[in-house]
Amino acid sequence: MIAPAIPENETDRIAALYELRILDTPPEDRFDRITQLASKLFNVPIAYLALVDSDRQWLKSRCGINLEETAREVSFCGHTILGDGVMVVTDALEDDRFHDNPMVTDQPKIRFYAGMPLQSADGQKIGTLCLADREPREFSDSQHDLLRDLSCMAEDQLNLLNVIDLQSKLRETKKDLERSNTFIRQVFGRYVADEVAEKLLENPESLKMGGECREVTAMMTDLRGFTPMTEKLSAEQVVDILNRFLGHMVEVIGQYGGTIDNFIGDAILVVFGAPTDCEDAPGRAVACAIEMQQRMAEVNQENRETDLPEIAMGIGIATGEAVAGNIGSDRRAKYSVIGSTVNLAARIESFTVGGQILIAESAREACGDDIRIDGSLRVKLKGIDRPVRIYEVGAIGSPWNVSLDPPAEE
Repeated sequence: MIAPAIPENETDRIAALYELRILDTPPEDRFDRITQLASKLFNVPIAYLALVDSDRQWLKSRCGINLEETAREVSFCGHTILGDGVMVVTDALEDDRFHDNPMVTDQPKIRFYAGMPLQSADGQKIGTLCLADREPREFSDSQHDLLRDLSCMAEDQLNLLNVIDLQSKLRETKKDLERSNTFIRQVFGRYVADEVAEKLLENPESLKMGGECREVTAMMTDLRGFTPMTEKLSAEQVVDILNRFLGHMVEVIGQYGGTIDNFIGDAILVVFGAPTDCEDAPGRAVACAIEMQQRMAEVNQENRETDLPEIAMGIGIATGEAVAGNIGSDRRAKYSVIGSTVNLAARIESFTVGGQILIAESAREACGDDIRIDGSLRVKLKGIDRPVRIYEVGAIGSPWNVSLDPPAEE
């Protein structure tokens, strides 16, 4: 066994890792979804996201492996961070570095390994996204590219960019802070709708750390039965479907002034009414949801044209108070909305079937007679003692005038 070398920039690398404050933190869905997706996309039993500390590798997320950490000297990842690209070991028993490694000779009995370094915001290699199998296997060029792309998603989660960090960097480099600066708008536009970005740039006071309690409408969307579908598709096909779906949905959400709080695999959490006030947030949310369901016809038409399966989405909506603000620290933060209203939207969404929009009583009351209710049901929601009634929406009137009804034949 050959222990991994220590990089020349080890001091800076460890400092960047500790700055993230992520070591020994509880599991998080945003990382677990990535490792679970990696396992399915590459058809491997083991996938994990490891962070390489001074004397250990610690697994922030793991799928198919019952380990929390190992000594750095026996880790595959310690070798991976020494390079710039994907490190592949097709058969560990045939590799001088690993043939007598306890991770190969004993549990988890790794024979195949592929890992890609994960970098901090300042370019330090702090960890890896890894695939492993208990049998030798080859790794194609297209799989190299796909692992790099998936690793970029993992890096995005490790290095969530926030406006406060961005402004600080711009001040330090004495760049022009004019609101029309293309760079600011392009980066900021990845997180909020264009009109919301405009308002926030005009009011820097809203970027301060901290939160406030405000009335919002939360919308949770999710693809029905998508995870089982991925098992029958190639990795390239899964990525194609997701990119097409998210591209269409983000466009519609932006048109209605929604703020995308988070992408969670094939799910989207959207908020109306934060970070800035939004006129008629409940109505906007319902109209947006209807147009998103309408747009699914276009998504599926494009899927059929490329011999890909059709997909279906369910949407849950709730209106109420939530805590909204920049949550984190002065060095690293994320604008987010949390609270029972957000949880309620997610739980309502879980009762939907494909093509359906279900809303809470609070959203129905806020919309009043502007919406058409096609049905209702009483359900028992986790965390709520009594059954609650939720409503199926079929249409909304002025000023949006959109409906789930098929267009009338001429």
